[in-house]
Amino acid sequence: MRARRLGAGEVEAARAILAAAGRALADAGFPNWERPYPLWRMRAEAVSRQIWLVEERGRAVGTYTITTRPPHRYPASRFARGVRALYLNRLAVVPERWGGGLGSSLMRMVEAHARDAGARAVRFDAFRDNAPLRGFYRRLGYVERGPFRVGTIPVVCFEKELE
Repeated sequence: MRARRLGAGEVEAARAILAAAGRALADAGFPNWERPYPLWRMRAEAVSRQIWLVEERGRAVGTYTITTRPPHRYPASRFARGVRALYLNRLAVVPERWGGGLGSSLMRMVEAHARDAGARAVRFDAFRDNAPLRGFYRRLGYVERGPFRVGTIPVVCFEKELE
């Protein structure tokens, strides 16, 4: 398995994974990702953030986006002040690989990026109503830091301080 950073002109494979995950989530009763993420926005974020594609045997199986700047205006009380952090969003695995450990592998990759960047924490938000996903993150050592809204979508902020 290998991960590579995508340029603005090569985000289509990552977008396809996000779209497939969004459809599968909607089918499972979690409509927060149902609408495909705009291609123009992904291209812009490939410049302002880092979009990564994870491939296994030449097949795209996962994606994540990371940045050192918060992707949303989180309330100041959600996270410890003065802690350098890496922010994660849009982590997705192809649905046929859900539950097989690939998501955990991607999270370890994100944590390695954070350490390489000198960050002491990884932060992100997850859909409030997706209890299985929230349990997944808690099992990986992430702590819920409280509720927030991304537009009309209720989320919970997560953080893990790295050693």
